[in-house]
Amino acid sequence: MKQTTTIWDDAIEDYKDYGFNINISDDFLLELYFKDNLIATFYQDKVTPEILILGCRNYLQSIMRSI
Repeated sequence: MKQTTTIWDDAIEDYKDYGFNINISDDFLLELYFKDNLIATFYQDKVTPEILILGCRNYLQSIMRSI
């Protein structure tokens, strides 16, 4: 069975191998996870693919600085 993807899943496609994923918790909220950690929550009607990409990029940069 093929899983249905959203524009948000498509936006972070390049980051999924690093451990990022999307959870749509209800009709209003979208959650961005890194592995099992919730790193951001967005209103679905306000978030854009560019915002999600920037969130993934910024999070990776922040954890790389701590290494």
